[in-house]
Amino acid sequence: MGQRTQNHLIEDESRLFFKKYLPKYWVCRDKNDDYGIDCEVEIFNENGDTTGLVFWVQLKGTDSTKDKTIKNIYFKNEKIIQFINYDIPVLIVRYSTFKKIFYYRWSKNITNFKSETININVSFYELNLWNDDSHIEIISYVEKQSIIKQGKVKFPIKTVVLREDYDESKSNIPYSNITNVKRCLESQKKYFSLTKNINDSLLQIKVDKNQIVMSFSDFAFSTMKIDFSLLEEKHFEELTKYILITFAQTLFDIGKNNLGNDLIFDNDLLSIIKTKKEYIISILHHLIQGNYFEETMSELTAFFQESEDDNLLEIILSVLLISNKKSFDENKLLLYETFLKEQLNISEKRKNKLGIATASYNLGNYNRSKGNYLESLKFYSKARKFNLDYKSQSYFYYELAGVLFLLNKFYFASKFYSKSIELNTDYHLAKALLADSLMYSGKYLAAQNKIDEFLNEQKNLQDNDEWFLKYSCLKTLIDNGHPTSQIRDEKLAILHTKSGDYEKALECDFLYDLAWFNYGIQESKANNIESAFIAFSFSALLCNNDIEAWTNATLSGFNEKIDPTLLIFVIRVAYYYNGINYLNYVSNQLKLNNPESLDNIMEFIDNIVEEKKEEPIMIRYFDNENEYTKIDIKPSH
Repeated sequence: MGQRTQNHLIEDESRLFFKKYLPKYWVCRDKNDDYGIDCEVEIFNENGDTTGLVFWVQLKGTDSTKDKTIKNIYFKNEKIIQFINYDIPVLIVRYSTFKKIFYYRWSKNITNFKSETININVSFYELNLWNDDSHIEIISYVEKQSIIKQGKVKFPIKTVVLREDYDESKSNIPYSNITNVKRCLESQKKYFSLTKNINDSLLQIKVDKNQIVMSFSDFAFSTMKIDFSLLEEKHFEELTKYILITFAQTLFDIGKNNLGNDLIFDNDLLSIIKTKKEYIISILHHLIQGNYFEETMSELTAFFQESEDDNLLEIILSVLLISNKKSFDENKLLLYETFLKEQLNISEKRKNKLGIATASYNLGNYNRSKGNYLESLKFYSKARKFNLDYKSQSYFYYELAGVLFLLNKFYFASKFYSKSIELNTDYHLAKALLADSLMYSGKYLAAQNKIDEFLNEQKNLQDNDEWFLKYSCLKTLIDNGHPTSQIRDEKLAILHTKSGDYEKALECDFLYDLAWFNYGIQESKANNIESAFIAFSFSALLCNNDIEAWTNATLSGFNEKIDPTLLIFVIRVAYYYNGINYLNYVSNQLKLNNPESLDNIMEFIDNIVEEKKEEPIMIRYFDNENEYTKIDIKPSH
């Protein structure tokens, strides 16, 4: 007869003990799934009414008698990141069978981890010990998380100033540090309303011996270094400005961009930001995307004319480069282009090679975004001329390959993507885009194999749907006798398509999307559902803004002959490129042709589509002609 292990017994005891100390009107449900979560707790009020507040619990029990073991747990780094990324707050609970007590900490409160570490030590202090008032703290915390997620943040913000949480060193943090920070905040009553109760605060400021950490209830963190021992009366105004800048960073991180922009320009903080590398990297791109674009560009232009710090100027240009990847209106684009050209002129007058190279590189990217691809190549070439080290940088070849692809120079694009990969590019899509270049060069089997290679290497990468779908289409078509390679002749393919000979058109150009679309209609009328589905899907992949092709692929995919996984790929990729317009078109077609299926199909689609998640934006700036720094910055909300 099997026996339960000691770990199982501890787990059961910790679960029972935890539930016992929750308010009786809360509901705690066990979770038996893959989330790494033990319980889900729903908060009800004393009258039994739901509050809509929910949190998850990760229970970790121990039978150790050692205080150090009881107060510390090691987690895999990826597990803590998983907890932090959940929309629902995760409470980590440490139960001691020896002491019959438990400690608790919110996962989002664990800020001392680094992505390159394997394990994270989560420490618990006496202030984390569960007591009779802990449920009040939990309600307050979950409520505040909900408020911030809904964007209900306005000035003045209830703020608490506390010592940083350390059992061992708390007494070593002078209370005068807290007093000094409070003094600065008291002078800014427009923005801060001080309170002594952490449960009453939306913004928490933790003061350490040499830094302060701001947090919107663990939703965003900003840190500011400070040497309190050097603080004198004359420095308090300056300290207040640095605190406001740190506050602005936190506002940007929770998506309150307008509040952050107003804060900076109402207090003339850009004059400080533009002179500090760390602020330029974390804040400048938010200003460029905000309501003070013209003022920001004007200030930066003056700074470029006065400053002789070439490294700082290059960092500013690098931030401007990534900011331009967002959509600017025509007036902003004109100002941006004028600014870049002015910086190129200034660098040329100073004979600053790095400045010339960076400004030229930015102009290359700018012209690429405007569709001026030949002009873009000209500036890329100039950048390489004034900084020969670009020749050894993988990202330079990656950018060049992209422009060449857009110029329909597919063979050369494939060579540059290959060079970028050879130089160990950090662009995860490089191999997939190489496959695209091979495909448009007429090397279909080579493209299929390269996509297969990419997918095997990037198994855990999100948003691979397009490449799975493209691989499936290519493999199916090649396995069914279509060419493995071809010298493409689009003009002849167009003529055959106009005459209705779609198969002949594809023999001339396998990538002519209109031939595939019409071939799909032909196959659909002949009730060759599988062939029609592949034809519509491939046509849509070749022209990703063709909503009609995506719709036909989608509706033909609701058939037992079609692999449901492929249908899911079609829906997600279609939505990725066309958003709500795709959903509207599908809905309208169903209303016209199949109204009885409208609700079921649209509900199915709605459950599958996902909003695109913005990844951190990478900037690079040269420290000298041979070395550059690479930094990820958070995108604007």
